[in-house]
Amino acid sequence: MYPPKVTDEEVHQLIRELADDGQLPSGAAVRDALQRHYPCRGGVTRIYRLLASECARRGSVPVSAIGIGLLALENRNLREQLKHAREREDTHRVYWNREVGQLRERVQSLELRMKQAVASGQFGEALHQDVQAAETRAD
Repeated sequence: MYPPKVTDEEVHQLIRELADDGQLPSGAAVRDALQRHYPCRGGVTRIYRLLASECARRGSVPVSAIGIGLLALENRNLREQLKHAREREDTHRVYWNREVGQLRERVQSLELRMKQAVASGQFGEALHQDVQAAETRAD
């Protein structure tokens, strides 16, 4: 086996130059570029090993153009879902704040009516049922 004509660092540098928008080049593209820049193509195993080490150094997996498009679409869809979820949450919050406010007002008015009825001695069955219904709904 012959010693390599191009050092690993030179191959890594070439890989970085060929990287397009953070996307690593294919092994064939690296070997073609080596052939143009140097009088050798490099071994297939060596080139793919160096590509894998560059990928590991970057901490990412190479993604194809289709993969990037799918990720962008998924990102857009997730943002839309988040927007709709926030709108639903806001709508529910407004609804339940209104409901709770109405129930508080009703309970206060019933408490006032009950105190007046007890004070005047006219605590009737209808008023008692209204208070029970309000308490049940508040729970």
